[in-house]
Amino acid sequence: MMKKWTVKCGFLLVAMVMIAGVVQAAAAKSPVSVVTDRADAIYAKNDPISFNIKVLSEDASAAGSVKYVISNDGMGSLKSGSVNLQDGAAQVSWTQATPMIVRCTVTYTPAGGKPVSAMAAAAVSPYEIQPTATTPDDFMKYWNAQKAELAKVPMDAQLTPVEVKTPNVEVYDITLANVNGAHVHGYFGKPKGNGPFPAVMRIPGAGVGSASLGYAEQMAAQGFLVMSISVHDLPNAQSAQFYKDQFAGPLKGYYLQNRNNRDTYYFHRTVLGNVRSIDYLTSRPEWDHKHMVVNGSSQGGGMTLITTGLDSRVTAGAANVPALNDHSGRDFGRPSGWPQFAPLGADGKLDPKILQVSRYYDAVNFARLIKVPMIFGVGLIDNTCHPTTVFSAYNVVKAPKKIDIAPLMGHAFDPAYNKMLAKFVMQQGGK
Repeated sequence: MMKKWTVKCGFLLVAMVMIAGVVQAAAAKSPVSVVTDRADAIYAKNDPISFNIKVLSEDASAAGSVKYVISNDGMGSLKSGSVNLQDGAAQVSWTQATPMIVRCTVTYTPAGGKPVSAMAAAAVSPYEIQPTATTPDDFMKYWNAQKAELAKVPMDAQLTPVEVKTPNVEVYDITLANVNGAHVHGYFGKPKGNGPFPAVMRIPGAGVGSASLGYAEQMAAQGFLVMSISVHDLPNAQSAQFYKDQFAGPLKGYYLQNRNNRDTYYFHRTVLGNVRSIDYLTSRPEWDHKHMVVNGSSQGGGMTLITTGLDSRVTAGAANVPALNDHSGRDFGRPSGWPQFAPLGADGKLDPKILQVSRYYDAVNFARLIKVPMIFGVGLIDNTCHPTTVFSAYNVVKAPKKIDIAPLMGHAFDPAYNKMLAKFVMQQGGK
């Protein structure tokens, strides 16, 4: 008999997404709007770009002026100044000769009020943006050695049945052995029966919480073997307070912990845990031996690139607003990918020792290895996983690929991407 669990919704403190949500909510209520003169915001080099500004005040057109800054995807200032409003409208023009995400940030200060800002971005020849990240000479030697160490660890799969409402579906809380005594935690789901079934794995965004039981149940109902995993060595289905305490305590800033050593950096275990999860899925007798799809968003998007490049068993990947790309960007006057891996020193340069470690965890260097179909999602005003860093990864993938570009989206999901993802997973699963 299946054990009946009251699965508590884990406290998923996804800092990046929460911040993005607040920013977007504020933008939705803002009296200031900025848009490019092209709906798709895509331009060729040297095309004239117009940023059209509109300011409303108490449901009427505002008067006065606005300040603006033109930047390289939020970094530095290419041009700044102020422009007068006429009937609440203004325009800022720019021409860019090199591939770049050109951002225009506008600030309006009403009389006696607080400043209000908005932004838009123009993608200038975005498919020509190249990463600053370079691949270490021993990159694959290192990671092959790490996978070999993982292979020495018995999988020791521990499964506990979880009661779900969907008929003809089985879901289990699963724990797998990882390197150095660590464990992978997640939910494994499958349709009832012997298959064969395709496999899919979901890697979560940043934060601390339970793996998604709902995803395992949903995808199993669509005919997949499913792994919905956590990036942390924590049990599933704990109280919200448990996860909150972990995030505030031992896992505070986990994504930067031990970043001065490639062997002990926090995500070392996570990367190998993703491989271990694929070990399990592909060991199941119900697997069809043809389809193994990985997907995720933000942190999970970056991990999708890493896993797809590192593990040849993956047959397709989907990465929405992926993190972990182009950590060296700030040394070139460009954004670095989340989580801003290497700190800036007193000389204004990234710490060279930590930057060297970052090269082994730069999703760009794994994206270069991808040989299977991929889809991406990107928001052109994303302040967390800047679009420059996303295109840096997208452009080095030498396989069939497609990207959904959301001109006015920050760190979020574009509905068009969600539709593309649903279709992609089914197609790449042989459905």
